[in-house]
Amino acid sequence: MTFKGLLPLLLLSVSMVCNAAPAPPGAPTTGLVLWLDADDASTMTLDAQNRVQRWNDKSGKSNHATVDNAASPPQRMANALNGHSVVRFSGASAFQGKALRSAKGPVTVLIVSRRLPEQAEVDPWQRLFSSGPQTAQNDNVLPNFAISLQQTTAYAPTVSVLELYDVPIGPYAIGRSAVGESDNFRGDIAEVMVYDRAFASLAERQRAFQYLAEKWSVAIPKQADTWTRVGPLGALPTRTRANLPLSDQANAGQWTLNRKLSDDFNGSTLDRTRWHVNNAIGNESLGRKPALYTPNNASVSNGNLNIVFRKETLPQKYVKLGFKDYTSAMVRTIERGFYGYYEARAKPMNSAGSSAFWLAWTGMLDNATEIDIFEIAGKTKDAALDRSYHMNAHLWATPQSTEHIDNGSIWVSPWRLADAFHIYGFDWQPDTLRWYVDGVLVRESKNNYFFFPMEVNFDSEAMWKWFGVVDDADLPSTFEVDYFYMWQRSP
Repeated sequence: MTFKGLLPLLLLSVSMVCNAAPAPPGAPTTGLVLWLDADDASTMTLDAQNRVQRWNDKSGKSNHATVDNAASPPQRMANALNGHSVVRFSGASAFQGKALRSAKGPVTVLIVSRRLPEQAEVDPWQRLFSSGPQTAQNDNVLPNFAISLQQTTAYAPTVSVLELYDVPIGPYAIGRSAVGESDNFRGDIAEVMVYDRAFASLAERQRAFQYLAEKWSVAIPKQADTWTRVGPLGALPTRTRANLPLSDQANAGQWTLNRKLSDDFNGSTLDRTRWHVNNAIGNESLGRKPALYTPNNASVSNGNLNIVFRKETLPQKYVKLGFKDYTSAMVRTIERGFYGYYEARAKPMNSAGSSAFWLAWTGMLDNATEIDIFEIAGKTKDAALDRSYHMNAHLWATPQSTEHIDNGSIWVSPWRLADAFHIYGFDWQPDTLRWYVDGVLVRESKNNYFFFPMEVNFDSEAMWKWFGVVDDADLPSTFEVDYFYMWQRSP
């Protein structure tokens, strides 16, 4: 398993007097703090050669941009892109503006740019947008940030996106670094949109991308098909009906519990009519080297499924295969689940051994899929990693291709994930995939590939390259699952 994981918009134009322009049609406007629109000449101060001396902010916040080299400013090129005008940067000058926000918080930046063949063969690491509240640091060191372009060749019109949380915004620069006045851009910028918030939903994000795509005739990036929460969960739902998903206590989904898959783990032994434990034989997965899956690391007690990662000497036959000194466990359902809501109350292990809740089906060579509801590192050398909630969806093979396609992202929790039990949910529907933490939506993505049943898995693996090598002093460590429920929508 692996992990992976965009947002808003902004337009600007220039005139001697800046008047708040109409909102971008269809695009979100809440939180828009900078909007530079190259197609709106009324927002630009131009000299006799149609060069831009000032580019006024259309957001209504008066965050105007001024050229940093009045002797050689960027040029406004009329009817240059899909019938609209652009601002052409030669690398000799750029724009700068005041701080948009001094307090830390979320930010979303969207920029439409391109480079023509005659603008190519430039220095790498150019900047489209840069924010530099800390002048002593580079703009690639937080809290400074930038949208960088490391490409020396021409490229087609493109929407670039940046989403961050817990940073100030600015003072800013368009077309160069905000600190050091370096990394000047050579190419065309059509529109800049900066929000002082994150998009609140997949639908809102898609509205922003659709607006830019239709206006500038640019391809909507793949990121437009997914949304991930930035920042805290906010108000949490209260569970008043134990027989329903925490995120849908009103039962809008008309849920029916799938009793074959669901388990409270209230007995003294694991129900082997419901669960299979990988046992290091046959053609099933042996684990991620060097940790071997063994059945003694999976048990039921105190109302929990317990999956243990431990230090353990292994038989020589496994050492010869690359397994050495560590063991863990994989527990998976015998029945496969399909569309529905998957929910577990769980506490990740407090070590660098992974704790994972996922769906998979690799039983056919031409249909191999995996959806990671979560992959968590409970305790590492990186405090941010300990708070990172990794979600992903993998397509390993189809009847047409063996290309690996993955769609993942990370929600960063305000608390260490291994400190307490939380409720983790996943709603799998024919058109949409949705991830929940404590009943709050944290990720939403279009379902483009996942259309047949999969097994449910709980396991722990040795992910040395990702989470780092486990500290033996933290072992044995236990991944605890209080319950697992699966609901399906009633016809």
